[in-house]
Amino acid sequence: MRIVIVEDEIAIREGLEKMIKGNTHHTVIGTCKNGREGIEFIRDQKPDLVITDIRMNEMGGLEMLTKLREQQVEVLSIIISGYSEFEYARQAMRLGVEEYLLKPVSIDALQSALKKIENRIVENSLQIVKKPANYVREYFFGTEEEQKEAKQVIEKIFPENNQQIYGIFAGYLGNVKKENLEEIEYPLRSMKHQFPNMNYLEAWEKSLNFRLLIVKGEEEEIQEFAEMFDGMVRHSHLMQKWEVPWSMDSCGSIDDWRQCFENVRKMLSGCLSKGCTKLLTAQDFTDEISRELVYPMQIERRILSGLEKGVYQEVRQGIEEFMQQITQQEYGAEEIRHGVLKLMSRMIDVAKEINQKAYEECQEGSYLKDVFVIYTRTEIRQMLFRMAKKICDRKMKEGISNYTINRTLEYIRTHYKEGISLEKTAEVLNITPEYLSMLFKREMGMNFSVFLKEFRISHAKRLLKGTDMKIYEVAQECGYSNSNYFTKVFKEVTGISPAEYR
Repeated sequence: MRIVIVEDEIAIREGLEKMIKGNTHHTVIGTCKNGREGIEFIRDQKPDLVITDIRMNEMGGLEMLTKLREQQVEVLSIIISGYSEFEYARQAMRLGVEEYLLKPVSIDALQSALKKIENRIVENSLQIVKKPANYVREYFFGTEEEQKEAKQVIEKIFPENNQQIYGIFAGYLGNVKKENLEEIEYPLRSMKHQFPNMNYLEAWEKSLNFRLLIVKGEEEEIQEFAEMFDGMVRHSHLMQKWEVPWSMDSCGSIDDWRQCFENVRKMLSGCLSKGCTKLLTAQDFTDEISRELVYPMQIERRILSGLEKGVYQEVRQGIEEFMQQITQQEYGAEEIRHGVLKLMSRMIDVAKEINQKAYEECQEGSYLKDVFVIYTRTEIRQMLFRMAKKICDRKMKEGISNYTINRTLEYIRTHYKEGISLEKTAEVLNITPEYLSMLFKREMGMNFSVFLKEFRISHAKRLLKGTDMKIYEVAQECGYSNSNYFTKVFKEVTGISPAEYR
């Protein structure tokens, strides 16, 4: 692929270029330092892909992509951002951005994102023979030219009739196994036979795991169909263990389909707070007021503590409590997503400190992007479980197989708040301090005291960012009885004081 990088920080811009040139077969045809330069370069050079930061001086990546779309310049895109830029990233997903990478971008994560986009290009190029479902997808998700062609075909399928309206139903099936899809399809086919006078058109949108059903008929027929559909959804939810959210909206003409679908899509997103026990309609969101999420900091601490100790069951229980706390109905779906994204970022931070292999796999995976494109609590819960399992896996952790070192690390993670030392630890393990010192340096690549210091400071950094504890309280929580000495050690490790870090 021919790639353009748009990034205002020269170190990141050059770093991305080197990573692509040194580790992939793709070509960087140019770099730009802001969105204004990017628009002109992309319009002239027509690259296959643009990699852009969300926020930049003069013009950010979102504004650049929006203006390119307005100018009918189609280009695939990857955005990079920090987790705190959630709102911007969510807007980017709506603009059709293909991949979302969290700073700092790793080689594995970048390679994985490029591979996915490359596969998508190949898959799209093979769709030569079009069926009606293809035209539905193009009308909703294609370029302006594809939308025009699709509309001409759709108008032939649905002849104009001012007495009839359209009902657009969308279901999210990302939580359903392939072998169970037939169980979803059968009730739909049965319903269509009960309304023989209505016109139907259906399609799959695989990238979003959406099942689309468009019906046309008298307003009373559409209402009756929706009521029966609601009954089917409720029955399916009671009988099956998977979550399958459905929503619907109606409109008067094909010109209104895309806006109608956008409404339906927003409703589907709302099932994170409203659940999946019924067919969601606009009435369910009338006068909706959602509270600002009260982030469960205490639960997060237990989850991170469990990760540090490598106790998966403790982490799993914490995740269950976390999900129960944030999916209360007074919170909106976007608030819930923001909370999940924050927890995932914290978990990745822990992985970076204690399990490099798991950290790389979390960065390489699509966890962060998936937060924006999955719609059920079950999937979010399972995604968090998978991350936790990777981080807690003792077989991967730091590549250490030595039983004594594993016991040493466990002792540090359990007693780091206390005045532990090499000598005290050796006594607990019933070995000599000299032997433990030699073994620890060989297996860990650093002295016991250095590891303990860095471990404590890493924990302190999380407390400084994630709590409102006083600095002396953070010091005590991390095993330092003297706050001045803690400040000195913190600055020695990080280069800045605790107050500056916060």
